[in-house]
Amino acid sequence: MADHRIEDVVLAAIRQANLGRTPDTQLAVSPNAVMFGAGSPLASLGLVALLIDIEEAFAADGMDISLSDSRAMSARQSPFRTVDSLVAHIESVLKEAR
Repeated sequence: MADHRIEDVVLAAIRQANLGRTPDTQLAVSPNAVMFGAGSPLASLGLVALLIDIEEAFAADGMDISLSDSRAMSARQSPFRTVDSLVAHIESVLKEAR
């Protein structure tokens, strides 16, 4: 899957998450947006919900992936920090699944 498609899935999930968030807690919808950690309004449970939405979008396309595996959780730099880092993480997970 091309990374622009992966990015589209991630940004669509962020847009969907924003529907349930107040204006002052909206996530930026941008490839270089901070998603989790300092500078983000997204808490741990919000991140989990977002990752589930992304996993479900890939499952709908016939690709069962797990984004919050032990490798992601033990990474020195969180793959969930920005949209770009999450896209790179998803690319890696998809390559391993092949």
